[in-house]
Order: sequence, then C-alpha cells, then structure tokens
Amino acid sequence: MSEKLSASLEDYIEAIAELAGSVGETRAADIADTMAVSRPSVTVALRALASRKLVNYRPYSTVSLTVEGKKLAAAVLRKHRILSRFFCEILGADEKLADSAACKVEHAIGEEITDRLVEFLAFIDNCPLAARGGFQYDSESRIEFREEVEKYGKN
Repeated sequence: MSEKLSASLEDYIEAIAELAGSVGETRAADIADTMAVSRPSVTVALRALASRKLVNYRPYSTVSLTVEGKKLAAAVLRKHRILSRFFCEILGADEKLADSAACKVEHAIGEEITDRLVEFLAFIDNCPLAARGGFQYDSESRIEFREEVEKYGKN
C-alpha cells in the first residue's frame, strides 16, 4: 500500500479491528452501527479497502483484516491510545473529549511525532518531580495559568 489512506478509510480500519477482536471478523452491519453510517457507505468503504488489499471482503459475508490491514490498524490504534493518554493525563481533558480529539489528530501526525509523544510520556512517567506530585496540571492549575496569561500577556 503506497498511497496514503484517507482519514475516513483509516476510521473504517480502526472500527473493523476493534469489532473483529479475537474472533478476527465482523459484519458490515456492525461496522455501520458502530460508525453511525449507512450500510451502502460501508460497502463503498469496504470495496475501497479490499482493492488496496487491506480487508477480505465479499458481499453478504463477514469482513476481516488482511495482514497489511492488521499492521495499519495496529499503527492507527497505537496513535489513538497515545494521543488519548496525552490529552487526558497531560492536558487534563476528560476521556470523551480526549478520545474525540485523538480520533481527529491520529490521521494527521506521522510516526516521528507519535514516537516523540511516547518519549515525552515516558519522561513524565519517570520524572522525579511528577512522582512527588510536583507536576500538576489540573483544572485549578490551568485557571491560574490563564489568569497569569491575561495579567501579563502571552509574551
């Protein structure tokens, strides 16, 4: 697969991977329900993914990821988990907001940025200041920071 997949098709890959789980396959109707899209939209997407050899798909049959599809799904899911953790733990977003933002951003960042986020999260996990509770960026800290910005300006 040499050409970049659209965000929409990556979302389908992600949904198929999550729905297929340990069984390894899912149904087009389940994909439509999970993604809140029409069944014809799912059919169009599955045909596009099958033409790129990312899914095994035949009409009225179950859907499964190919080896390449599983690799892509793993990469997209990895980005999603890392971004969601960053938004929750570092930026203090609630889970629903973090999950929604991660779903949008995961399609825009490459592996280099993802790897740097992993390094940053590992740094925070091992930071002595954070371990002692000195690194806090909760809602009260954000309010104090915003007050400082308003008082002194951004620069």
